[in-house]
Amino acid sequence: MDDKYGLKAAAARRIALREIGDKVLLENEHIRMWEVRLEPGQTLGFHIHYHPYAVLSLSGGENEIETISGRKITVQEPAGSYTFIDEMREVHQLTNKSNVVYLSRLIEIKSVTWTV
Repeated sequence: MDDKYGLKAAAARRIALREIGDKVLLENEHIRMWEVRLEPGQTLGFHIHYHPYAVLSLSGGENEIETISGRKITVQEPAGSYTFIDEMREVHQLTNKSNVVYLSRLIEIKSVTWTV
């Protein structure tokens, strides 16, 4: 059974995937900009991205990405840092491991949609 992105694993565990951010700040035919805000220790639950996206860290901090298969990745995101993700990745969740609020903008590029 091929489950490269973990969608079948999430369904088997009865995990309802959530939105990729807390609220949409801007959306048009080209982009969707999300606010992601996590208090210290807070987790943004399991989700998956269907578009390429950029993340701009506004507050800085250390986060942990945990994939549905259990792999954990520590990510340092200094204030003002950014990253661009241009490939579909496994279902994952994000936890703020810092002692400060994590705040970022996640901008999806809607002209490209990935399919499973």
